Amino acid sequence: MKHHVFILILISGILCGCQTMPPEMQLEVHECAPMPVARACATVFVADGRAYVFAGRDSAGTAQNDLWCYTPATDSWSYLGVTPLSERVNATACVCNEEVYIGLGFDGKYGTEESYKRDWWRYTPSSDTWLRLADYPNSYTDEATAFTGAGELYAGYGFYWNYRRDMFRYTIADNRWDSIDVGVSFTGYPARSFGGTGCTCSGRHFMGTGYQRASLNWWAELVDGTHWEQRAVVPGRKRTLAASAATDNFVYLCGGIHYGGVNTTGEVLNDVRRYNPATDKWQYVATMTEGLFNHVCFTINGKIYFGLGENEEWQTNNKLYCIEEVP
Repeated sequence: MKHHVFILILISGILCGCQTMPPEMQLEVHECAPMPVARACATVFVADGRAYVFAGRDSAGTAQNDLWCYTPATDSWSYLGVTPLSERVNATACVCNEEVYIGLGFDGKYGTEESYKRDWWRYTPSSDTWLRLADYPNSYTDEATAFTGAGELYAGYGFYWNYRRDMFRYTIADNRWDSIDVGVSFTGYPARSFGGTGCTCSGRHFMGTGYQRASLNWWAELVDGTHWEQRAVVPGRKRTLAASAATDNFVYLCGGIHYGGVNTTGEVLNDVRRYNPATDKWQYVATMTEGLFNHVCFTINGKIYFGLGENEEWQTNNKLYCIEEVP
């Protein structure tokens, strides 16, 4: 009888595919030096082994245009002053060859197209210099997602007055934006949405989650810069306003907020999940000390950092945490 039970359990496991699921982890979360000021809806980028936090809104809800630098080697923050960019939240940034391409976002003033920022800049951290480039092609710039390619960048899925799925290619050498047809219809996959997250891992571009009348859990890959291909959905609660970053082999997605619909209150999430592009599988790897949304996430030397944003009490946060990657 015991043998029959064992065989039944084994067969059930094979049928449901449970034996192929990566085991969960519980990596230890370490607290880092807090940022001297609280900030939500900020933008982060990494250059020369340091993380830079741009703009966002402070604890009073006021949009900023300053720049801060976090140095992991000394676990310390430094203030780099205000930038030539105007005040904004939910800007977009990506790095190519140690140069930063940054801009877009929203200044918090509803009702005018000018509030949705189209300016696009190149920032060189080594010389602390800024150069304005060609403006973004449309006004759907609130929390757009960007990817870094070889001599080109991709950006899209921002918000203006509605949800869109526009994608554009920026050619660095020509300082030019071009619309690209990613092969989806108005109602096709992936979903039109706002508040998603994405990043580049091993030269591959991934994006997902977000909001459209309710939180979403889609996950897709932008293949050859021409079309989306569906990948394994993000497990757990559907979410928007999450944050993600990539190491050499994995994408880490943390936190966010779950809305079941337009009339539901938000449930702030505290999970960290890891996506393996090689196997198209997700794995639960850590539990954050507190739930966060509108926060930042970045990776440096195999460590995954997350923090700032808003916590479960909906208070603007200045804390920073990290976990160390385990293969």
